[in-house]
Amino acid sequence: MKGVADIKILMLADHLVQGGLETHVVTLVNELTKLGHEILLFTASISPQVLSQITPSKFKYLNWSEGSLKQIEKFKPDIIHSHPFTAIDKGREFAIHFKKPLIVTMHGIYDFGVDDSPLGYEVSKVLKRIIAVDYRVALYLLNNAYQPEKISIIRNGIDFQKFYPKAGDNRLLSSLGLNPANFTISVVSRFDDDKELPIIQLLKCSSQLSNFVKGLNLIIIGDGGKLNDVKKAIPTKVSSNIKIKLLGWQENIEDFYRISDLVMGSGRVALEALSCKIPVYAMWDGFGSVITKDNHDFIMMGAAFRQLSDDELIFELAKVVNQRSFLQQSARESYEFVRKAYDSRIITEQLVRVYEQYRQ
Repeated sequence: MKGVADIKILMLADHLVQGGLETHVVTLVNELTKLGHEILLFTASISPQVLSQITPSKFKYLNWSEGSLKQIEKFKPDIIHSHPFTAIDKGREFAIHFKKPLIVTMHGIYDFGVDDSPLGYEVSKVLKRIIAVDYRVALYLLNNAYQPEKISIIRNGIDFQKFYPKAGDNRLLSSLGLNPANFTISVVSRFDDDKELPIIQLLKCSSQLSNFVKGLNLIIIGDGGKLNDVKKAIPTKVSSNIKIKLLGWQENIEDFYRISDLVMGSGRVALEALSCKIPVYAMWDGFGSVITKDNHDFIMMGAAFRQLSDDELIFELAKVVNQRSFLQQSARESYEFVRKAYDSRIITEQLVRVYEQYRQ
């Protein structure tokens, strides 16, 4: 950004394994360093897969350990930026020690460290801004944060150099033992916080769903504490009309979006798939609908998710899968909207302007 001096940012997080928060942090770090800012990422742990996605220029990593304070003092941060959860309290400690402003980004429906509690009160003394990644999070915080006047929305930024339209590679489907001629649904989610429940229901209904689709591939991608529950839900006997594959987190997730005819997920998953011009059926702790330019904000606010009976789910998905022209149209229109509103470069510039307001 023109006219903005380089900023040294101490960014804190707990455990970065793989998921939406991790992708958010990686994208943010890479965009900030491209602009010339320096990042010291301070976490309890980080997986090698996540760390490998970060561009090393103007970036340093440090894990929570004894002696780390001296290294942070040497870095001389201008801004402390924390992500949930324990990292918020650690960010408070560093903000006090260095007499620097604290920024907190909240990624989901929780208020740890910013609520009306003894910890929330202490954090509020140095907290300058609470950033919500979407309307749903912002609304929850407005009702629960100790100082809701500090809330603003800065959307998840999507890296369009990674997520963009490209023909899917049928060899990937074949390597998974799936039929490239089948209609492919990919479900991408963390198996925690009740997000696993609609996946389990979908798996239990998958055999009946395949009766309404002429050839179906069902790919489940994710990980989490309820992984075993998801595994148990995979039917042991299915017709030859359906093939089911359960995979862990995939570093090259964009390749899996591109081999899909429909992606089921929410949040970053939905935005990434739409950036690849793949239609998305919104699914979180319940079932939504196909995302279009008209219902995008409503779905992102979390207001569209419903509990469906097995029969309702089978009927709805069968109808969606067989509306191919509608799916293609929704993907085209949503792609244009996402490109306009979620460019990671523009999103990062918004964050830098927030940093500049409080930089001392």
